Amino acid sequence: MANEKLMILKMLQDGKISAGEAEKLLEAASHEEPKSSYYASGGSSSSTSGGNSSTGSPSSYSSSSGNSNNYRSSGSSSDYSPPPSSGHTGYASSAHNRPPGPGEGPRSSSGSDSFANDLSKKFDAFARDFEPKLQKFSETVVEKTAGIADKISKSFDESFRPPPAPRAPRTPHSPPPRSSASSSHQDGQEKRFELFVTPGYNELNIAGLNGDVLIHGYNGDKITATVHCKPKRINVPLSLMRLGNKYFLNYDDDDFEKVSIDAYVPESLFNVITINTINGLLDVSTLVADTITLNNSNGKTKLQSLDAEFLKTECNNGRLNIEIVKAKNARIENFNGAIDALDIDSANLKLTSVNGGIVVNMSQFTTFDDYIWDVDSSNSKLTLNLPTYPDLGYYVKAHTSLGQIRIGLTNLNYIYNSSSHIEAKSINFDACSKKVKLALETSNAQLQIN
Repeated sequence: MANEKLMILKMLQDGKISAGEAEKLLEAASHEEPKSSYYASGGSSSSTSGGNSSTGSPSSYSSSSGNSNNYRSSGSSSDYSPPPSSGHTGYASSAHNRPPGPGEGPRSSSGSDSFANDLSKKFDAFARDFEPKLQKFSETVVEKTAGIADKISKSFDESFRPPPAPRAPRTPHSPPPRSSASSSHQDGQEKRFELFVTPGYNELNIAGLNGDVLIHGYNGDKITATVHCKPKRINVPLSLMRLGNKYFLNYDDDDFEKVSIDAYVPESLFNVITINTINGLLDVSTLVADTITLNNSNGKTKLQSLDAEFLKTECNNGRLNIEIVKAKNARIENFNGAIDALDIDSANLKLTSVNGGIVVNMSQFTTFDDYIWDVDSSNSKLTLNLPTYPDLGYYVKAHTSLGQIRIGLTNLNYIYNSSSHIEAKSINFDACSKKVKLALETSNAQLQIN
């Protein structure tokens, strides 16, 4: 009976029945058991036929019963009118189906049966309405709980999973018999070449592909090269060739995925040297020529001990390091990479870096009497560390768009001086045996001369 009463109160709370209907149903549910203190005001029990007891009546839900949320009833029969849409006429149309009023005796058994029947119908309707909601709620809880548990499980599994055991090295397939000129590897082929260089006017052209290119000069008369290559198909040609006075590595780019070169060449037997690579390191050193042209994309570039009448270097997406380079005319550009230079002894220098800083360290200006430098660093800091001695004079024009200029050179006569624009020259500039003219510019960064 307790469960039925709780169900009635639940229906009342959800608005499924009115207060009057709830009172009728509660009385019907209690018909077969003694009235408890639920209806009494002082905790005393009323008789089953004592609907007119002095301690309380079915219509006297007072606050002294201990339940401040109970609904009050005036005892009038009008309080028990059912809602028009209830559809249950068993207790709405007959006067004997209402609860006994003051002075009346207990209800007849037929009224109790009617209330019991109506209670059963109410329970059935409530159960039919509540069951799908309960099932849907249960399914949602199960689904969300399972999803959360799965995520937690995966997270713990990834966090605490032990590192995989190192694999044992695979045994390579037996390579074919090696010849004196080439050999095969798992990652491609290795070819070795030797080619003598005759004195006279000569040109050298070496190009790599998706690999490192290392070209070093030495005091000799032949080219010795080791080429690591990865052809796209078998029997594609690659060779070191001489055609007239031109020496070059001959292959078709479309036939190879990678061509990496490590070569020693005569340091002073070439008038024109052109070296290129992409997606790899370019390292060139100890060469003397009239013209040296170097190009590298997507890799670091290192130049050391080069001597040329004209030096041209174009790089991008990698750092450019220059050390001990002499050139009458030099044009050096790097895009999306910094330039770090030590002792660029160039009479006419155009040094440009975009989206990368420039640092130039000079120990001395040796070869030429007059130097004209144009140094431009976009969106990055520009720093020059320059020597000073009595017969060396500087003429400086410096400009920065959104940065600041700092000059630490001494004995300068300032023609124009502001935080972003400076023009100055050494006091004894005209009398100096060596003159260095500097046109310096940067944007969005500091420009500093020490």
